[in-house]
Amino acid sequence: MDCTWVPQRPDSGFLLGHFPAFVTSRAGIIQREWARTYGSAVRSVGPVGIERVFLFSPAALHKILVSDWMDYPRPQFLRNVLGLSTGYGLLTVTGDEHKQMRKAMNLAFALPNLMAQTEQYYDHIEVLVNVLRNQLSKQSDESQGKVMPVYEWMSKVTLDIICDTAFGYHSNSLLNPNNELTEAYEDLIGLQDGVTLAISVLVAIPGMPSFLASELCYRFRRLFELSSFLAPVKIWVDSVHRIRRISRAMLAEKLADTAVNVDDTSTKKDVMSLLLSNEAMVDQVLTFLGAGHETTASGLSWALWLLANDAQAQTKLRDEVSRVFADTERPDYRALKDLPMLDCVMRAPPHHMESLRLMPPVPTTIRTASKSAWIDGIYVPKGTDIHLPIHAANTSTDVWGPDAEEFRPERWLALPAAYTPAFSMLSFVAGPHGCIGKTMGISEMKVVLAAVIANFEFAPAHAGLRIEC
Repeated sequence: MDCTWVPQRPDSGFLLGHFPAFVTSRAGIIQREWARTYGSAVRSVGPVGIERVFLFSPAALHKILVSDWMDYPRPQFLRNVLGLSTGYGLLTVTGDEHKQMRKAMNLAFALPNLMAQTEQYYDHIEVLVNVLRNQLSKQSDESQGKVMPVYEWMSKVTLDIICDTAFGYHSNSLLNPNNELTEAYEDLIGLQDGVTLAISVLVAIPGMPSFLASELCYRFRRLFELSSFLAPVKIWVDSVHRIRRISRAMLAEKLADTAVNVDDTSTKKDVMSLLLSNEAMVDQVLTFLGAGHETTASGLSWALWLLANDAQAQTKLRDEVSRVFADTERPDYRALKDLPMLDCVMRAPPHHMESLRLMPPVPTTIRTASKSAWIDGIYVPKGTDIHLPIHAANTSTDVWGPDAEEFRPERWLALPAAYTPAFSMLSFVAGPHGCIGKTMGISEMKVVLAAVIANFEFAPAHAGLRIEC
C-alpha cells in the first residue's frame, strides 16, 4: 500500500508497528489522540507490515458512508465478529441485500409506531424507580445517598424495554436477577475488550466463524480455558449460545401467536409483529437484542455520569422535566419532545445530543475499500481497511472549538458555523448504513433519563472520581 504522504505516527515498532498501542487502548481513544496531533488523516502500520488509514474529514466521510457507500462495506472479519455476537442481520449485510432488508424494516421504525410504544416504556421505568427507591430506603440516612452500579440498572431496564417492545417478551430482569437472558448478557458484556482480540484472531482462521457458531464448539467450549489468551472465548461461546437459544424460543412463540391471530394486526405494537410478514426479517432477533439494548444502556449511563459531574446542568434538567411529570405520571412522546434542556442533553435526529457526542457507545467503525480510489486527496488502494474514528469526529476542535471535549449541553442552542448534521456528530453513523433504530433509541433514552432525573439526584461516588481515557 502506498500512502506514505498520509501522516504516520513515528513510534512504529519493527514487527508489530502501532498494533500494541491500538489494541490495548480503550476503543476510540487512541484514534482521538492521533487526530489531535496529526489531523483528520492518519496512517497506521502493523502487525507485520499491515497498513490502515484513519479518516474523518467531512469529505472523506461523505464518500465512504454516503455517495459511494457500496464501494466501502464492513470488512469480512468485522462482519464475522458482529454476526457471531449479534446475528447475521442488518449489521452484517451490504449492497442490494442491505437495501432490501432495510426497506422492509423501515415500517417498524416509523415514528407513529415508536410514539405508540412510549406507554410501554413506563411499565419498566416505574419498576426501575421503585427498585432504586427501595435500595435507598435501606440507608440509615437517605440524605447521604447510596453508591449504585448505574450501568447495571440501565442495562436491565433497557433489556426489559427492548424485549417487550420488540418481541412482546417479558424478561423481567429488573426484578429477577436470575433471568437467564439477563445473566447471559451480563456475562457477555462483562467480557468487554477481554474477548475482542481473541475473537478477532480466531475469525481470521478459515472455517472458524462457522465452528464458533456450532453446537460442537459449545459442547467443547471448556477447551478454550487451556489457553489464558483464549479463556474469555469460553464465556463468550456459552453466553451467545444461551442468547441464541432464548431468541429462537421468542421467535417461535411470536410466529405461533401470529399464526393464531393472523387478522389481529391492529393491536400488535411490538416491532417483531410488524416484521413477521416478511420472512427475510426473522433473522433480526439477535441484532435487535444485541444492538438495541447495550448501546442504549451505555448512552444512558454516560449521560448520567456527565450530569453527575455538572450539578448546574442536572438541576436545570430536573426542574424542566419535573414540571412535566407534575402534570402527568406518564408524559408521552409529544410532552417530552420540545423540552429545551432535555433536547440539548438528548435530542432526536436530525439534531443530536451532547452526551452521545462526547461518549458514543460505538467509538469507531471500520470499512474496507473494494476498489482503489482517491478519498479527499488521499489515494487508498483496494483492500485497505479504513477506520472511521467516531469519537475523534465528534470532538473535532475544527468544528466544536477549543472546548470540544467538555460537556456543555447549551452548545446545541447555537451551533457553530462548521457544524454539519451528518458528520459533526457521527454516533449513529450516516448514510444507508446509519443506525435504523436511532430514533427509537433516543426516544427511549429521553423517557428513561427524564424519569430518573425527576426522581433522583446523581453525583460521583467519591470526590476526584474520573474516567480513564
